[in-house]
Amino acid sequence: MYENVLEDIGFSKNESKAYLALLELGSATAGQVAEKSKVHRTNIYDALDRMVERGVASYKMISNVKYFQATPPDNLFRVLKEKELRLKTVLPELLLKLQMSENKSEAHIFEGVKAFMDLYYGFLKHKDEILVYGLTKEVPDMLRTHLPHYHKERICQGVPIRHIYNHDATDRMSILNEMELTEAKTLPEKFDSHVSTWVCGDEVVLTVWTKPPLSIQIINKKLADAYKNYFELLWKETKIPL
Repeated sequence: MYENVLEDIGFSKNESKAYLALLELGSATAGQVAEKSKVHRTNIYDALDRMVERGVASYKMISNVKYFQATPPDNLFRVLKEKELRLKTVLPELLLKLQMSENKSEAHIFEGVKAFMDLYYGFLKHKDEILVYGLTKEVPDMLRTHLPHYHKERICQGVPIRHIYNHDATDRMSILNEMELTEAKTLPEKFDSHVSTWVCGDEVVLTVWTKPPLSIQIINKKLADAYKNYFELLWKETKIPL
């Protein structure tokens, strides 16, 4: 039963046997682990090395001999959390592949700041919340002549917006969080992106902040709904910087 649970969270059969053997042995050599786990010596070294790489086992050298030790079982929750975070990083691309294959979509490519702002103002017609993530601290500078009027118009129309910025955009977030109908948070650095994703109504806009910026507009309700769900997953991981 224990081996099956470990295999369900990503251990190979040999790794699960080795981990359970280490829990019983405490600190042990590869040979001792092989004997206890009934895994052939030629396979136990590979299993132990992979476990060390993944952080579920460690070792120390005593008289030029490696003694392995299992990390505490409650650390296995970290393994699951890392798997979840890795999935979250690729989920947008997976969603895009699925939705584009299953549904007819309307897509357009735009270049330049003015074209982006036209798309941004276009969101207001939906009278729906605007969601955006993957914002760098440079984006407000590139749009500095347009954003004050945009936010004034957005707030006047009663359209809320939530931003998720990259980890180092604290100055901009403090400004946004003082506005009405506006929230801004940040994600850990490992989630930083140079591509911003904007979602509102049945629209998804992906913007690469080159000079000039390049924007791809996709009109597809199912895709937009999928990205909204993904945004909510990310929002749970965000924080407001102090």
